Amino acid sequence: MKTENLAIVFVDIAGFTPRTSTQTREENLNLLRRFDGLVRPLVRAYNGKVIKTIGDAFLLTFRSPTDAVLCSMAIQDRIVEADADIDPADRFTIRAAINVGEVRIDGGDVFGEAVNIAARIEGKAGAGEVYFSESVFLSMTKSEVPSEEVGYTELKGIPEKIRLFRVPRADEAGGAMLKHPDDGRTPRNNLPFAGRGLDRVRDKLAAGLPAEAAVAQAHGALMLLMETIARGFGWWKNEIRRSRAVQYATAVVLIIIIVFTVWAVKHHKPKPATPWQKLQRSLDL
Repeated sequence: MKTENLAIVFVDIAGFTPRTSTQTREENLNLLRRFDGLVRPLVRAYNGKVIKTIGDAFLLTFRSPTDAVLCSMAIQDRIVEADADIDPADRFTIRAAINVGEVRIDGGDVFGEAVNIAARIEGKAGAGEVYFSESVFLSMTKSEVPSEEVGYTELKGIPEKIRLFRVPRADEAGGAMLKHPDDGRTPRNNLPFAGRGLDRVRDKLAAGLPAEAAVAQAHGALMLLMETIARGFGWWKNEIRRSRAVQYATAVVLIIIIVFTVWAVKHHKPKPATPWQKLQRSLDL
């Protein structure tokens, strides 16, 4: 069993469930594609790892708690920045939750109480917020990430109360530190976290833009293909129960597949033996 201490991050779209009720499937898919295309490049830039997606949520891991918080801030800012050129009806807001602890790694996935706590913290975070546990607060570099205490709270399924913190936004009194990045760059006060996390990796994003765009495009195409297949299978599953035409068509297709398979097996000719193989056979080797 492999275990490791990691920073666990959950990022999801705030209000996603009610939003789906007003969207078409194509609109919903486009939203998830755009979300995916904004998140993955930033995770790579901060040396994080996308473990999996669960609907509209990302499960991420980082070896550095500080990078986990900075990346969460950068994702928030990047979405707001990208939304400037998007129709207001298509804009969205996310929330992020972070915890640090020992996890069990199995088959590329992570398990354990540290993951469960991060998932529960996500439920406490509001839209546009970055929440994290006391374990993150104690292990991160505090000079790089401003924070304020939220307090102790009960989390479902967790026996003890958890002390929570949040990153104050740039327009809040506690967010004053965000306005003075230590890298000397001029912050953008119109961004929720003033670009403090985003500006650190802009060079990496620019350098990796073509590759990231190709990955995002390929991932979007795969999602569209999977949705089309699922939609077609769902239609067939419903129609075959009530439509004789679909039943006959299915039977014909199956017969054609069987006949072709039998024909292919009968007419398959093995490759001619090489001189060495012929010699081996003649010598009964």
